[in-house]
Amino acid sequence: MKKTIGTLVVAGALFAATQSFAQTVGTCPRGGGANQPQPVRVLFALNSSVVPPGEKPGIAQAVKIAKDRQVSAICLIGHTDKLGDKAYNQKLARARAQAVAAEMIRDGYPAKDITIVADPEAFGNMSFGNDNASEIDRKVTIFYAR
Repeated sequence: MKKTIGTLVVAGALFAATQSFAQTVGTCPRGGGANQPQPVRVLFALNSSVVPPGEKPGIAQAVKIAKDRQVSAICLIGHTDKLGDKAYNQKLARARAQAVAAEMIRDGYPAKDITIVADPEAFGNMSFGNDNASEIDRKVTIFYAR
């Protein structure tokens, strides 16, 4: 019963999640080339869109790099593992990207220069049904777009 209630609470939060601040939802800008910083991965717990405290320093560092390198656009791609319903995973992936965007904005990166994309299950490994095999798929990837 507790697990069902917890799932319902998370699902309700995801359905209520709206675009935060002023970031764009859609397609990532192209450009940058080989001289852009390497992408950064922000990992999440199973069924969660809450940025873990241990991931916040990496987000702050990504903002610092973007400012130092004068990156004019960032694309945040939310991912999920292959567990669960695809429609639910779409909402979860977007909520994860929005959570990272909120952290980046708090750390001083302009909201207008952030694009969020939900790409659930796109890069999942082939270990279907195995909770811990999919941990690296529960992430947001921060790409320096230009």
